Amino acid sequence: MEGSRMTRSDFRTVVEGPRPASAWLMALVASAALWITEQLPIWLIGIQCLAFAIGLATRRDPPAFRTNAVWLNVFMLGITTITIRSALAGNPATVSLAWFTALAQALQLLDARPRKSEFVLVAVALFQIVLASTLTDSILFPPLLVVFVVSVTWTLLVHTLSMEAAEAGDPEAASAVLASDLRRMTFLATGLCLALAILLFMLFPRIETRGFHPGAGRGFALSGFSTRVSLGDVGRIRQDPSIVLRVESPDGRLPDPEKAYWRGLAFDAFDGRDWSISASEHRAARRALSGVGRFGVELLPDAGSPLTIQRIIREPVASNVLFVPARTRRIQGPFQALERDRNGGLYLPGPGNERIRYTLWSDIGERDPDRLRGERARPPLEPGPGGERPALRYLALPAVDPRVRSLADEITRGATNDYDRAWRIQQALRRRGRYSDTPPRLDDAESTPIDAFLLGELEGHCEYFASAMVTLARLEGLPSRLVNGFAGGVANEVGGFIEVTRADAHAWVEVHFEHSGWIRFDPTPPDRRLRSARPLSLFARLAQIGSAVELWWFQRVVDFDSVDQIGFLRGLWRSWTRDRHPVADGPEPGDRRAWPFGSDSRGWPDPGWILAALFLLGIGLSGWRRFRSVADTRVPPGYRAALRILARRGLVRPATATARDFAASVRARVPAAGASAFAEITDAYLASRFGARPDPDLRDRLEALENAVDGMRLGNQTDIG
Repeated sequence: MEGSRMTRSDFRTVVEGPRPASAWLMALVASAALWITEQLPIWLIGIQCLAFAIGLATRRDPPAFRTNAVWLNVFMLGITTITIRSALAGNPATVSLAWFTALAQALQLLDARPRKSEFVLVAVALFQIVLASTLTDSILFPPLLVVFVVSVTWTLLVHTLSMEAAEAGDPEAASAVLASDLRRMTFLATGLCLALAILLFMLFPRIETRGFHPGAGRGFALSGFSTRVSLGDVGRIRQDPSIVLRVESPDGRLPDPEKAYWRGLAFDAFDGRDWSISASEHRAARRALSGVGRFGVELLPDAGSPLTIQRIIREPVASNVLFVPARTRRIQGPFQALERDRNGGLYLPGPGNERIRYTLWSDIGERDPDRLRGERARPPLEPGPGGERPALRYLALPAVDPRVRSLADEITRGATNDYDRAWRIQQALRRRGRYSDTPPRLDDAESTPIDAFLLGELEGHCEYFASAMVTLARLEGLPSRLVNGFAGGVANEVGGFIEVTRADAHAWVEVHFEHSGWIRFDPTPPDRRLRSARPLSLFARLAQIGSAVELWWFQRVVDFDSVDQIGFLRGLWRSWTRDRHPVADGPEPGDRRAWPFGSDSRGWPDPGWILAALFLLGIGLSGWRRFRSVADTRVPPGYRAALRILARRGLVRPATATARDFAASVRARVPAAGASAFAEITDAYLASRFGARPDPDLRDRLEALENAVDGMRLGNQTDIG
């Protein structure tokens, strides 16, 4: 192509050797990032692993089908068919794309045909990482991302050097260049990029987005947390040890697990087997509360009593219920709207397929039995035609066995006030009953489960105890309802928070008093919550460490938004001015969290950590400069001197031309003696760079080249291409 401009792609040589080991690592890490999203079926992961194993085992001696375009296209057709079936089955587009990229990556590794670039392999792996980032917020994703960045950088570097070595006519020379210094510089450059990304993440403006994150944890679509619950639903939830809530306190004072309750939904209608939230023809099933979550939504009027603050991370829940302590006065969180049903249950609009973080201010005052003994238990008033009227639905009951009515009278005999009647019912069930996850047996087909429970051995789980108390209380004229939620939990000593799992699902009772409102009673024997008193095993302690790390990752990275950035910058300023202007105030009510890497008494970050981060950034910049200087020294001095000689007469090597291309172009423009000398200098340069051979003495060749160039008569500088 003499006399015409040539591009690098015109001279690109295909690489026929096996892919570097880093390419397999890159593909494996990208696939693992999709595996942790839990969106790939096990059979698909099995196909991936099988393809990886076959490709790696036959990496240096591939069978015929790995180089046969027909077979590879057949496999691609199968992948396309599987993807289309996934989409038609109703999977979200991101999940179907995850299936496609996983299988396409495996096919790319099976493809052993000669290639000019690794672009397709890298592009598919990068797409897998992007998909995984939208499908999961797992703590396992960051280390996988770091390994991916290093492996993809090394893969591209190895392929580029192999291609250049092939162009130089010595394909085996690339291995000599891949020395430890180059690996070290690769790791250093990657680390610098990640450090810079973290700094930009902390400082650049961000807005909070809440997309599709099923990987955050599987929403449990169980009826126990919907508007209808059947006896036994909560008992089934209790068989699952998955974490549901993580509860923190800004002042470090965690709630006592023995007294901790987080209310979910309350049910007023009971047909003997199922509980539900009754509908009203005069009121909507839910009504929106005024206020914006970011600025706080008032749930109850301020009574002037002391408040406790809890920060809760709730895992996905199908009905999007928010779990709160009783008498919660204010809630704040990253939501625009909040809804409440007619029994006080709180919901976020939309599906509950993501984690949510919110802060609660609750009344911590203990109930006063003496004051309650002076009150009557009366149904609350609710709006209706013609004005407010008592909500008699809290007294309604299905047909009850007469013996159950006699039992209610026997338990409450001698009680002189409504509070003592409710208390005696609670204590009788606690004292006589025994907690069991096995429901009572129905010997009589016409008997209800609650009749069988009360007239039998009083053995069952919390739903039966709570339903039994509501039945007995309503028979005595006490307006009551069943409440489900979570109670107890275990203190995570590593992270300083309470872990509440599905095994802590619980049901209890609320009785309404005319002045004090709804008061909690728990008739279930207290040994149902002995989980918190058991000593932790080694596995449980390791699980607590993982849970603490996961919480830190969600709070400081996944859910880090503009509010956190403002708090971070404000914390830096306060820490900077703390010594000059000391203050004695405590944490502000709106402070969203403490910082993980050391902080002052107000929860702001220690500036020492910021200085350390800047110091590490400086080291990274110095390393990058050293890397650039090392890269410049890879060109032997003899070849650099020859290029300078040619440049004096306008013969400049374009960036897109290879060394041999440039030597061929010089041959057409320089006298034979000079062209021959430059050809020898070029051969020495290629042998030194790609063959690890020592630099020869080129002074004679340089002198011949200089004499030839000085004898030339050229006009303006000209690029040779």
